[in-house]
Amino acid sequence: MFERTIRSVTLYFEGEGLGRILSRITRIRRVNEESFHDVRNRSIGLNPADTKKPWAAFHRRPYLLIHEIGHHFAEVVLTRGDRKRFVGLFGDYDAPYRRAPKPRVADADHVSRYAMTHPAEDFAETFAVCLWRSWEPDAVDRLLSGKSAQCRRKVSTVRHLLDSVKSPVPAAPIRASPRRAQKAGRA
Repeated sequence: MFERTIRSVTLYFEGEGLGRILSRITRIRRVNEESFHDVRNRSIGLNPADTKKPWAAFHRRPYLLIHEIGHHFAEVVLTRGDRKRFVGLFGDYDAPYRRAPKPRVADADHVSRYAMTHPAEDFAETFAVCLWRSWEPDAVDRLLSGKSAQCRRKVSTVRHLLDSVKSPVPAAPIRASPRRAQKAGRA
């Protein structure tokens, strides 16, 4: 189900010179619980139902994967010191994860309602919106036109971070879970 999404996102990252961001992700699988990034197992779990929830900035499978890669980027590519430098902009990414309730609407300082729930989600959503411009540039421009200077600074900061890690290194192959395991609910 996600094989085409994984391929298209991997090709996009490689084409942008961002393949090394994916280098430590070993597996992406379909899950029945909320989508996640697991830094210990170097895996990402994606739940197709999460694309139907109106909390993220965009509701597409590639966007969902890019959001989870944003967590991977923050936790694996950036150091704890790097993350601390951005506390004034995003909040403390490493703060205990007690997600706040999702508000009815996103404020001007955040790209989405989901970004308002925790600094880690703010960073991952901003990361995803920043890269989503290649998929839907007009939609991203419309989204950002109604946002504050602080929100646009967040997007610009992530863009600079991404530019700083660009290299021609291709991504290592990412293993998608076998279809049989997905159907059995063990994905």
